[in-house]
Amino acid sequence: MFGKVQRGVSKKPKPSKSKLLPTWLGTAIIILIVFFGAVTFALWKPWAPVQHPQVSQNTMSKDTETNHDYRFYDQLPKQQVTPIPEQAVPTRQTTTNSIIVEAPQAASDVASAGISTNDPAPVSYILQVKSFQDPDSADARRSEILMNKLPADVITSTEGGQTWYRVISGPYQTQQDAVQAQQTLQNSGIDSIVVKN
Repeated sequence: MFGKVQRGVSKKPKPSKSKLLPTWLGTAIIILIVFFGAVTFALWKPWAPVQHPQVSQNTMSKDTETNHDYRFYDQLPKQQVTPIPEQAVPTRQTTTNSIIVEAPQAASDVASAGISTNDPAPVSYILQVKSFQDPDSADARRSEILMNKLPADVITSTEGGQTWYRVISGPYQTQQDAVQAQQTLQNSGIDSIVVKN
């Protein structure tokens, strides 16, 4: 009986469990990790208040005085200032490259206003900036002109069944005032036309 195998029972080899690490080695690694974590935490001491290094009053007063060299006070009055030669300063001549357009005025407008054509009407100038079909765009351009500290207005007109919003600046009493305003707008990137009324 001892050496015989029973019928119906076969000898199968038992599967062997191959472990990557022995149990004792895994336990030792875990203990070491916990130990190093505890030592690091104990040395770090996050619960302890931060202590600032004590600075003596003598060293602090020396550190606040950073510049002990005041020679420039003596050297500055001795320096000579060289004026700019007159040839280097460009002479600025005001040239008007502006085109002035006269506003057309119908004879019926003059007669209805009660102005005789023999009397000279007061002359004024305006800057016509741009015409828009969108009132918001016209108002945005008007605000750009106002930011340049120039008067601005939006005039609504209907031409050919379409509504136009014309942005103007002015009125200006003299041609020179209108041209200066035009140059101010041009420096801000806004083009305009001087119109004589």
